[in-house]
Amino acid sequence: MIPAIENLPRISLGFYPTPLSEGRHLSAVLGGPRILIKRDDLSGLALGGNKCRCFEFILAEAKKQGADAVIGTAGSQSNWCLQLAAAGQKLGMKA
Repeated sequence: MIPAIENLPRISLGFYPTPLSEGRHLSAVLGGPRILIKRDDLSGLALGGNKCRCFEFILAEAKKQGADAVIGTAGSQSNWCLQLAAAGQKLGMKA
């Protein structure tokens, strides 16, 4: 991890480490390099992905400051808001 990040508050929200999947078809199309795909979509929080990792820092800081609820705004079909709500609920926060 990046040294500056190591000192930030963090709450684990996902199931880590997420697996690597081999991209055999893509490798064949590209002529042979071995391609591994990091499956953060399997992190276990709503739709997974890098948002889950981001919320580990955002919500840890919010909890540190005494927050008991989270509010997010975005488009009506936003995955960001869905994951924020799931992360907040997992931590016992109103979302």
